[in-house]
Amino acid sequence: MNFSNYVILCVDDEPNIHSALRRIFDLAGLSVQVASSAAEALKLLAENEFHVVLTDMHMPEMSGTDFLAQVRSRWPKIIRLMLTGTTDSSTAINAINQGEIYRYLSKPWDNDEVVSVVREAIEKYALIEERDKLVEITKQQNLKLANMVNTLEEKVQERTAELTQSLAELRGSYVASIKAYSKLIVLRSKSLFVHSQAVADLSVKIARLANCSQSEVQDIYIAGLLHDLGKIGLPETMLINFNAEGDEYLHKMYESHPKSGENCLIGLYEMDQIASYICMHHERFDGSGFPKGLKGVDTPFGARVLSAVEAYEELKTSLTGTEKMLPRDAALMIFKHSGSHFCPEVCHLLLKALGIDIPEQTSLQSINKLSDASEKANDLANATVEANIKRPEVLIRNLLTYAELLAEVAKYPGAGVVDERDKPKGYLWVKQAGGVHNANPKLLKWLKDHRFLVKEEKGWFLPLL
Repeated sequence: MNFSNYVILCVDDEPNIHSALRRIFDLAGLSVQVASSAAEALKLLAENEFHVVLTDMHMPEMSGTDFLAQVRSRWPKIIRLMLTGTTDSSTAINAINQGEIYRYLSKPWDNDEVVSVVREAIEKYALIEERDKLVEITKQQNLKLANMVNTLEEKVQERTAELTQSLAELRGSYVASIKAYSKLIVLRSKSLFVHSQAVADLSVKIARLANCSQSEVQDIYIAGLLHDLGKIGLPETMLINFNAEGDEYLHKMYESHPKSGENCLIGLYEMDQIASYICMHHERFDGSGFPKGLKGVDTPFGARVLSAVEAYEELKTSLTGTEKMLPRDAALMIFKHSGSHFCPEVCHLLLKALGIDIPEQTSLQSINKLSDASEKANDLANATVEANIKRPEVLIRNLLTYAELLAEVAKYPGAGVVDERDKPKGYLWVKQAGGVHNANPKLLKWLKDHRFLVKEEKGWFLPLL
């Protein structure tokens, strides 16, 4: 980037400091202006465009802390830096709190450090400016599309004789909005769009295997295509998959993208369900996801599909930063976390959509080789799913399906499903780590309501199939 296009304002009451800073920045190819007081600096800020302000803390009439507080209030986009010789930590903290300064530099300074910090400040300003432009583009697109929808709806009400034609036009605006947002994703990152297209295609296969309605299949496809819409305002390094251990601010920024994507679509014609899927596609089945921490089937089915499929696509294309995995290994890794990260029913359908069969005798060993994590409750639930991929889905006609059983039992720690129906006089069992007396009372009531019988030494079995 061309740093000379950005202007720095240096504020200090000592002329020798002015000269030193001007010389440093001129040699570095940076544009700089100086002011001898806070009042003079405020006047310059009101009349000219500046991108970075570097001020001394101790100045007559108005301190650097009070000055930066005014800058933050009147010109919040300007990046604020503090330069001082004080060693008073409480004064520095007060400056940070009131002026929200970007960096704090001490006198005497190191020339290279000052130049480096100012360049970082300029890069941050440029990033914020780029983000704001993208957000503004999105807002304008929303307004235009919303106006189109409102106009078309008014025409439908006014000209009932042309209802069919008006609905067709409305449908056209719906398609146009999808194309517009897809184009925004392409413009921001081609690889992000390729990833989104792959997620959408596989999600549709799973939705059809789950016997979803045609409208729900369509919503899941569009949600897959636009699920990362909220990332268009993020920095380049955060577009696909992001990890910044210890950096709470960057984590919060990344975790805001599902909600940002929802905000882009909410209120548009036929987009509310799609927006909800996008908002919740980072939720986890055990409740450890974001942004709402939803658990189990509280997350809509479409969002549960996107969660598993996005993780699968990232694993097999190495977008997670780990070694690229073969499709089968990536699918088995997702399956390994069935009941914890991902919905058991969706994991089952994912393998089916990919044409992956798991041998009953060796499946658990194969999956365990893909991960060192081996929680007992998850292993019990995983063994149940693996051993029964080809089992009948309906357990109690018109009452309970196998997927519903898995989803319910996965809510209770230490509980799992074991299928022994392939054995002589075998049953479908629900077992509890530590014995039947340690089960959750809510689980006990649910089992009783669904015709399970208890056998003290083993658990609960279902005699009616």
